[in-house]
Amino acid sequence: MKSVFLIKTPLQLLNAVEAKSHFNLKSDDCVLIIMGDRKSQPQILNLANVMNEWGCVIVLNNINIFFGNPFEFVDSSFFKKIWQSRIFSRSFFNVYRLNKISRHLGEVEYVFIGYARYIYMKHFVNIVKHKKTIVLDDGHATIELAKERRKKLVANIKFKKKLKLLAKRYFQGIKDQDKESLCFFTIYDVLLDVNDQLIKNNFSHIRSSISEIGLKSEVYFLGSPISESGIMSQDDYIEHLARVRDYYKDSKLTYIAHRRESPDSLKRIEQDLNINVVLFEYPIEYQLAIIGPRPRILASFISSALDSCRMIFGNKLSITSFRLDLENCVIREREEIESIYDSYESSVNETFSVESVY
Repeated sequence: MKSVFLIKTPLQLLNAVEAKSHFNLKSDDCVLIIMGDRKSQPQILNLANVMNEWGCVIVLNNINIFFGNPFEFVDSSFFKKIWQSRIFSRSFFNVYRLNKISRHLGEVEYVFIGYARYIYMKHFVNIVKHKKTIVLDDGHATIELAKERRKKLVANIKFKKKLKLLAKRYFQGIKDQDKESLCFFTIYDVLLDVNDQLIKNNFSHIRSSISEIGLKSEVYFLGSPISESGIMSQDDYIEHLARVRDYYKDSKLTYIAHRRESPDSLKRIEQDLNINVVLFEYPIEYQLAIIGPRPRILASFISSALDSCRMIFGNKLSITSFRLDLENCVIREREEIESIYDSYESSVNETFSVESVY
C-alpha cells in the first residue's frame, strides 16, 4: 500500500525523508507531491533529485487537469508549457489536480503533510482514504499548531478571507475540516491534545550520512526575509547585521541568503556591509551535512535551521542566535518572535547559545 507526502518547502522535504526512514517505507511505495511556489521549487527539485528517495515525484502544477493519468508522465514540452502557464498555475486548480490524484491512488497507508494549516493539504487529507495523518515539521509553526489543537483555539480569520473560504467550499467543493487526530513527527517537545500522538524526529537518517568534509574557519550567517515579511524595516535589518559583522570582526563572515530575500536587499547587504553573500542550491542542513564545507560557527537571528542543525550536528557545530530588538514590531509579531527566542533559550548548551549583547 502506498504512502503520500505533500510538501511546500525544502525543510518539509528534508523532514519527509526522515519520516520515510523512520517508518521504514520502501521508495517504490512512496509518492511525493511537490506544492512549492516558484521560489521554493528549484531547491525542492534539486534536493528530491539528489536524494532519490521516491518511487514517484509529482509536481502538482504539471498535472494535466482534463485528461490522462497523473502517474503516467507524457514527455511533451507543448503540454508542459500549457500546465505551467500563469493561468493553470493558479491555486484555483489545486483542488481539481488533488482530486485527480486521489481517484488514481485509491486507499493509502499514510498521508504526510508539511503544513497542516494549508487548505489544500487539508483537502487532500479529507478526500483520500488512509490509516493515519502525519504532520511534518514546518519550523515553529509546529509548536503553534500543537498549542492551537490542545487549547481548542480557533483562528481569527478576517472577513475577506472568510468570504474566499466560503467560495472555495461552495464552488470548488474544498474540504478543509480539521482531523480529529494527528500524529506529529517533530524535533520539538510539544504538549499535545489528548487525541494527538507524538513521534520524535531525531534526524537519524541524515546524521548517519554526514560526510567527513572539510571545515572552514569562517562564520556562516543565515539570512531571513525579515524585512520582506514586514517584521522590521530594511534599514533596521541592515543595522542589526552591521552589529553582527562587528561582533565577528576577527572572523570571515559569509551571509547565506534565504530564497525569499529580494535581490535588492541582498545587493545592499553585500555593498553596504561588505559581506560576501551566497545562495546555496540545497537546504542548509543538507548542504552542511553532505556537500560541505562546514563553517566554524553557524549563526542567525531567527531560523528553523538553527533548531534542525542543532539536532543534526550536536557538538560538531557551534550555533548562535542573535536577539532582534523588537520595539518597533507590532504586538502579535513581537509575541511570536519572543516565543521563538524562549524556545532557543530552553535549548542553550555548550554548542548552542543566544546572544543579546552585540
